[in-house]
Amino acid sequence: MPKPDSPEPAISQIEKLFLDIFPQIPIAVRQACQNLSHYPDQTEFDGLVSRIVMLLIDNDFHTLRSFDNRSEPQTWLFTIAKRLILRRLKTQKRELPLEDFSPDSFAAQPEQEKNLLSEEQEKLLLAAIGKLTEHERKLFYLIAGGLNGEEIAKELGIKKESVYPEKSALIKKLKNIINAG
Repeated sequence: MPKPDSPEPAISQIEKLFLDIFPQIPIAVRQACQNLSHYPDQTEFDGLVSRIVMLLIDNDFHTLRSFDNRSEPQTWLFTIAKRLILRRLKTQKRELPLEDFSPDSFAAQPEQEKNLLSEEQEKLLLAAIGKLTEHERKLFYLIAGGLNGEEIAKELGIKKESVYPEKSALIKKLKNIINAG
């Protein structure tokens, strides 16, 4: 139980791990894209970053809990990003023009449903980001942009010690908004 006058709220180990790797997500996505010789535009890149954020916090950090310290967090995150991008690229390759299908072939298949759910989760994250204050949105994009605590503090005009509690509060708020939506 934290002291009442303590400036930092108590957070779980898994949330701490998330806060530690959150700035690494864009870097891992960029490296995975380069590794796969895939060069997405900024919109697709932002979508991939958002999908990984959702993947990590979804189901009470289920995917994040799979990290078991057998490798460096950056290596694990790179693997997660590469697998997600590979699945997305395979899906894009399988897409055919609608004219090539008969009208009765439009029943949703399980994989298509999963893709629709992922797209819906991405929309939920984007909607949740839209509900943040201007300060919180700026913090989110600075973190997603890979800035460290000192750089974020300078950009936001706050003390470096305030960055970590604000990150924690932002994650909790996003999670609450997404779960309520």
